[in-house]
Amino acid sequence: MFVSEILLAARNDYLDDVELPRKWSDDELLRHLNKALNEWCRETGCIRDTTTEAICKTLLLSNQHTYPMDSRITEIHTPCNIINYNSVTDTTTHRNVEVKSDAWADDNISSWRISTGTTSYLIPDYGASNFRIVRYGANTDGYWTGTVAVPITFTGLAKTITNVGGLFSSLLVPGDQVRISGTTSNGTTAVPVTFTVLTVASDSFTVSETVTNVTSTAGIIQKIMNTLWLTVSRLPLAQLTIGGVATETPEINFAYHPYLIDGILRDAYQKQDSQCFDKQKAADHRSLFEASKRKARATRDWLRNSDETARPRLGTL
Repeated sequence: MFVSEILLAARNDYLDDVELPRKWSDDELLRHLNKALNEWCRETGCIRDTTTEAICKTLLLSNQHTYPMDSRITEIHTPCNIINYNSVTDTTTHRNVEVKSDAWADDNISSWRISTGTTSYLIPDYGASNFRIVRYGANTDGYWTGTVAVPITFTGLAKTITNVGGLFSSLLVPGDQVRISGTTSNGTTAVPVTFTVLTVASDSFTVSETVTNVTSTAGIIQKIMNTLWLTVSRLPLAQLTIGGVATETPEINFAYHPYLIDGILRDAYQKQDSQCFDKQKAADHRSLFEASKRKARATRDWLRNSDETARPRLGTL
């Protein structure tokens, strides 16, 4: 259903609010629809995503254990997948990463907050919108910082990055990627930049991307160790807008669209206006909306676990 159809159904079938002047504006009803849609997605987990790069893909860096998590993620599921590309052998390997809690890590992994090595677990912090990996790449795996005495120098014409004593050739090979931050022109703290290594020497390496001439005493170079792909439940990629009422549709299964109307009515009937406020109707539609979410959760669980629930049990045939 398009947004316009959902709002019209709410007005026609329940609110008796088709004739002008209307008691509820489209902006009000759309705000209630977005709230209901987000709530539906959060509580039913109906949007499961493994492919949207902006949400599911994270580049894992040397000497970094905590990474930002998209605020639209409502749950990270086990297993997630780490992809490791070896540019020397031109091979790709995959391994699973389990989602755990910090309490589990406290009970099962000694000194997990400072442990470096192969990543096996992921601990999400939904309140802070970040996650921590256990274990993580050490600073000796490819981490360089500029200082006043030994800055990082970027040479634009030659596309060269230099750090005297960096020993890049022991840790980088052509085809590797690095993430640079802390500079003014080649990757800032807020917006780091990824570069692809072309050639490597002891104190410098060249890259394929454009480089701006600058000398940085605060620059940070981090080797990209692996690529992590999350399996998540999430909110819609974008909120529904008043300008798109005729063309936009909620990002959930079409069959669930009518149930969102109860979420709209739950809030619409709480409007503090003598012609709109109806405490009993608000409560009735709240109950209907909660029942629909429970049914959707049960359907989700049945479908996702159908291989366990639908097949005959051993010994029954």
